[in-house]
Amino acid sequence: MSTTRLGRLALLCLATFSLSFALARTSAAQDDEEEGDDEVAAAVDAGPPAPTGPPTRAGARDVTAAVGQDGMTFELHNKARLVIPPHLPIGSARRMTFAESSARFAPAEVHGAMAGSHFTRIGPVLSFDGAINASSAPVVVSIHQPSNPTRAGQNLVLAMEQATICSEGMSHIAGSTSLCSGWDILEAHYDEAAHRLSAEMRTPGGYRLVFGNLTLPE
Repeated sequence: MSTTRLGRLALLCLATFSLSFALARTSAAQDDEEEGDDEVAAAVDAGPPAPTGPPTRAGARDVTAAVGQDGMTFELHNKARLVIPPHLPIGSARRMTFAESSARFAPAEVHGAMAGSHFTRIGPVLSFDGAINASSAPVVVSIHQPSNPTRAGQNLVLAMEQATICSEGMSHIAGSTSLCSGWDILEAHYDEAAHRLSAEMRTPGGYRLVFGNLTLPE
């Protein structure tokens, strides 16, 4: 075989190899594109990522749910909200109720507990029956408030009812004949952007919750 024919044969083999290599690269690229399309389609089929944070339960005037390590967000029709953060020392799931209280409330119950003070209620009287330890992360209760309720010379507060030893002039707490109603006063805050009045509770007592303005004695 002549040198010229050998050279032509070598060139033909090289061209065939180059074409095969190019086709293989094109096929691999197409496979990668198809895999990418499959991944995009799978992401679309899966929908948006699952929301984070405690699950939500809603009700008209009251809502009850079993609260465990995931925490819980309670919502009422009047836009009152109570958020129990996750990972509190609750143990096994416990049934808890957040509600609009039907029990009679007189502002004198609160300012009577603090001599010389005066309490003016803001919003609905609420109740929460979960007496839990929230020292590691507070339970947050809030209400919708269209305008800033701050008043000069007054403090925005949450009056949180607690069971206490009875003394003269005190009223028995609902459902008890041996304990009376006492009130802890917690600082409250108004969020202008969200139009919400809120307060943090580290030791909710399991009874009524009332937002208000408190005038302290001079």
